[in-house]
Amino acid sequence: MTKIKELHIENTSLCNASCVMCARNINGQGIAHTFHPGSLSFSDFQTKITVNITHLEKVFFCGTLGDPCADNNLLDKIRWLKSIRPSCVVGINTNGSIQNAKWWTQLAQLLTGTYDYVVFSIDGLEDTNHIYRTGVQWHKIITNASTYIANGGSAHWDMLVFDHNKHQVDECKQLADTMGFTWFRSKETDRWDQYSETHLNPVNVYEHIDYTNIEDVQCERNADRSEFIGYTGQTWPCCHIAEMYYAVPNRSMHTDILALTPTELMTEYQTKLDIGDPFYVCKRSCGKTLNKKLQWKQEIQLR
Repeated sequence: MTKIKELHIENTSLCNASCVMCARNINGQGIAHTFHPGSLSFSDFQTKITVNITHLEKVFFCGTLGDPCADNNLLDKIRWLKSIRPSCVVGINTNGSIQNAKWWTQLAQLLTGTYDYVVFSIDGLEDTNHIYRTGVQWHKIITNASTYIANGGSAHWDMLVFDHNKHQVDECKQLADTMGFTWFRSKETDRWDQYSETHLNPVNVYEHIDYTNIEDVQCERNADRSEFIGYTGQTWPCCHIAEMYYAVPNRSMHTDILALTPTELMTEYQTKLDIGDPFYVCKRSCGKTLNKKLQWKQEIQLR
């Protein structure tokens, strides 16, 4: 691959939530046996970023297992990145209920770039958000988001829509606008094939998609010239492959990646793309006609 423009960093596997369709647990119950809780230390963080930081256009903290804000060294990591590459866009995806007002004020003072942002994943209002985001306190989210916005931070509200919260989309959008969020976006998850044994229901009746015979794949990693670094410092081809490597439910769907080490996957994903036989997860995530981008239903800039 040519020089990396974008880094996706999973700085921690720690989280205060038990989201139903998350790889860190099993259908929202119990911690998965496929990983151990921990965070990337500040020194390891500096060491593991082997790309030329002065070429980076964007770094975002998200991942597949933890909430970035559960990492008590996150602010130091952002300061270090900004000291080397001030123009680099920095983003965070979080459930929004971790840390306190002082921390969120400091974060807002760090994320001052035009396109710096925090995505708050809020799946409904006080009576519904916890149905998917188990363990997350609604009032803490609103307090933290309000503090961050009041101190100049750009906040995005991302809402996962299910049958139980579909009636609240417009009300959530209005609240996002009233609170000063920059964007409101809604999407419907495609994870029903992977996480089939849950108490949740989709907005519409789920129709199974067989990705097996999809061959036309446009790799998101290659298009974005991105790199994904996991919480242990391991580099992966992308977050989609890493997520399915850790996920416990329906692991039989991903025997092709599970047969390889993460290091082997770094080259094998491209080899398989080149010969027209991509991994199942590549077909599922980056098919040209059927892909994860189809999940998005609304993307509204509020200000």
